[in-house]
Amino acid sequence: MFLGIDFGTSFSQVSTMYLGQPLLLLNPGEYGIPSEFYYDRDCGILIGQDALDAGQGEAAANLVTEVKMAILSGKSFVLDGKTFSAKDIIKEIYKTLILKAVQVAKKRSINTNIEGIVISVPAKFGMQERGLISEAARECLGTTKVPIRAIIKEPVAAAISYYNTELEDNKYILVYDLGGGTCDVALVRSDSSSAEHYTVVDSDMVRLGGKNWDEELVKYITQIIENKSGIRIKGNVGYEEKIRRTAITVKHDLSDPSKSRSIARVELNGRIYTTPISKTVFDEITAHLLRQTLDCLQDVYDKHSASCKIDEIICVGGSSNMLQVEEGLLKRFPKCKIRLYEPEHAVVNGATIYANMPQINVLKDVASFSYGTDSNTHYGYPDNKEIVSNIIIKGSRLPVTQSKGYCPTVAGQEIVAFRIYESEYTDDEYDRVRPDKRFVGTVELKLPPNSPKDLSLRCQLSLNTEGMLEVTASEPSGKKVMSTFKLQAL
Repeated sequence: MFLGIDFGTSFSQVSTMYLGQPLLLLNPGEYGIPSEFYYDRDCGILIGQDALDAGQGEAAANLVTEVKMAILSGKSFVLDGKTFSAKDIIKEIYKTLILKAVQVAKKRSINTNIEGIVISVPAKFGMQERGLISEAARECLGTTKVPIRAIIKEPVAAAISYYNTELEDNKYILVYDLGGGTCDVALVRSDSSSAEHYTVVDSDMVRLGGKNWDEELVKYITQIIENKSGIRIKGNVGYEEKIRRTAITVKHDLSDPSKSRSIARVELNGRIYTTPISKTVFDEITAHLLRQTLDCLQDVYDKHSASCKIDEIICVGGSSNMLQVEEGLLKRFPKCKIRLYEPEHAVVNGATIYANMPQINVLKDVASFSYGTDSNTHYGYPDNKEIVSNIIIKGSRLPVTQSKGYCPTVAGQEIVAFRIYESEYTDDEYDRVRPDKRFVGTVELKLPPNSPKDLSLRCQLSLNTEGMLEVTASEPSGKKVMSTFKLQAL
């Protein structure tokens, strides 16, 4: 069987094709496996609901939530005296997903031999984040046994799921994917008459999701209960975890059209404190978050609406169930058809459909970032500037391969190291001191003995269809000799 995996900030899901349709490989009644990790010396490692159940009160100090959004920070987690990296935790979540998938498939009399997987990731996850997630999956599955067929952007997976039900020629949909940690946007064109059924016109992302709405509720509830009780909540891990869980319950309550308010109930020191929260208040304290996500969508819409007839805006992601989302979209885009499309399952379903296609070249995506190397304009001269020279430009159609020529800085240099940077900058070159670029790795090239400083070297960058980077360098003969590239670990 081929699997689609949606590793989410709040919940993770896995599915396969069964009788021609995507099937969640979970037990009846399960929405997904909570992306939660817990460890203590007595219980060992716990994942999902077991982790949530164990991580209450003071034990919340041993609970890791939302690890997906901590990848870029390179943060490690010390739980009951033991240190775990983000990759360690993600790998354990993958193990649980795969084990559950095999168990449920066996009950359904589905072939439990896993032949390949497709992983979904946020639209603007960088090279290191993508690399860490795919590496964790490979280590979990065994690098030689189960191939990762593709890494696909979450909103693009949702578009594939939608188009699977009604694939039309020359139709454009704009996907708004509000998940637990990110809001991902993609404009995708369908064409049933072409070998490439799906073309990604553009994609973007803002690092905001349901957890940010939770945080606003946490602040609101905390302030009121501290005023009522005189108890200091901030800094007490157990109290903070109780407030967080209550905030999530309130958010879900206020996503029910039949409810105009919810009651936050929190037990502290044997007493229950209540705080009524109306939908109006909830919308007011989170309005700035919704606005930022809609601005992201608006940017993509405005960039392409003149050249593309955008037929629909498709809302997916569990956080799209919040009533303010549809209300905000209808107000912002009055001429568009707004459709809430399987918000909890569209991404994993699309990844599964893609995983089970005979060939995966039916999708054409674009580079989410630019990639270049550090360089100098006139090394050794007064007008020298240290720059980053872009080789692949953001928005390039994948797969793409580009190269540029460089020279050693001094004669007789034995090793040249090209530092590779990822950025939003689309200039051919930019000043190396500019912010918001990320160092992603180094490629080293061993030069022939006694090489002159005007030796012509080439650095070649390739982004494959998965958006993963491959780097080589060569000397004048064109031979790719003694060049090695290492992705910088987070």
